[in-house]
Amino acid sequence: MADADADDPERTHVRRPNALFPPAECADEVVHLLRPHPSGSAPPVRLGSGTLTVGRADSNGLVLSGSDISRRHCQFDLVGIEILAGGEVLLTDLNSTNGTFIDGTRINAAAVLTPGARITIGSHNLLYERRGRRELEEAEAIERELQRANQHALAILPLPLREGPVRAEWYYLPSAALGGDAFGYRHLGGGVHAGYIIDVAGHGVDIAMHAVSIANLLRHDGMLGVDLGDPAAVMTRLNASFPVETHGGLFFTAWYWVYDSATRLLTYCSAGHHPAYLMPADRGDGVPLWARNPAIGFADGIAFRAERMTVSPGSTLYLFSDGVFEIEDHSGQRWGLDDFLAELRQPPIPGTTEPQRLYDTVRDAARPGPLKDDFSLVVLAFP
Repeated sequence: MADADADDPERTHVRRPNALFPPAECADEVVHLLRPHPSGSAPPVRLGSGTLTVGRADSNGLVLSGSDISRRHCQFDLVGIEILAGGEVLLTDLNSTNGTFIDGTRINAAAVLTPGARITIGSHNLLYERRGRRELEEAEAIERELQRANQHALAILPLPLREGPVRAEWYYLPSAALGGDAFGYRHLGGGVHAGYIIDVAGHGVDIAMHAVSIANLLRHDGMLGVDLGDPAAVMTRLNASFPVETHGGLFFTAWYWVYDSATRLLTYCSAGHHPAYLMPADRGDGVPLWARNPAIGFADGIAFRAERMTVSPGSTLYLFSDGVFEIEDHSGQRWGLDDFLAELRQPPIPGTTEPQRLYDTVRDAARPGPLKDDFSLVVLAFP
């Protein structure tokens, strides 16, 4: 997720003259925001007591790119501060070629914005929000905490493996609320590789940091106190180490694997997690790999069971969290696991990694806007 290039013509550029952003003077001050939609595409714009013009020209307070944007397209004015608590925001079209729209209706005169209004300017969409300053500051503080937790989650992700007896690629996109997904893999020595995917139930900073803590135990020798080459022992120890009673009610599902390249034996253990799928070289029906064990943290004192199978040359293993398939499509219908499995059978696309192909497929099928849960997908190839 690299930063956008500063010269990218598709970026939204925001100029912030001081007149548009007066300092807050009281705790209950009303803040007027224009938030680009979908969220995250650009920072929100705060409206102050001046006029904010919008258009393609650099002289505007808010510069929007695109051939459907006029040089001076429209303007926002905050009025009536002396009469109304916080005032009102007026939106006026400046005789633009393609018009300015509020909730899908083109405006022909100055219009008062109501909270939640969607403003369409060319191909750009803005949502109008009216919030208390204290409420906004609290929301921004939470957002900063989410960003820090996300940085911790990103820092533990492994590099792709493009050589050797196990090849690995992945795609990870956290949800806006930040879930509890984590995954990894490593070489244990002697041609033996191991890896995992975990999914802590819930969303938020505490959920994400709990996932990071668990992943760190699996990334380093000796921290868990068991043989990392024994999936059943790993799951049994995790279950003993993270009971819900002493971890704030948090629990998680997991799928752990060990592959011996000399024997081509795959040993795996799942804990409340949906199956991983092993696809043959001919892209036929995938084999669901699953073991009957509970999620981690619920059942004290139980010994987890592992399963084994021999991997044929050219096989591919797909590990993923439920955020990969629990989406709503454009018609509002919810996807299930079977909908996603149908996409696994499709042939690879030259020049595109398999995780990227599948993410693009899910993104195209899902309703517009951010996905509601983390998207975590690991694809392992066994030459």
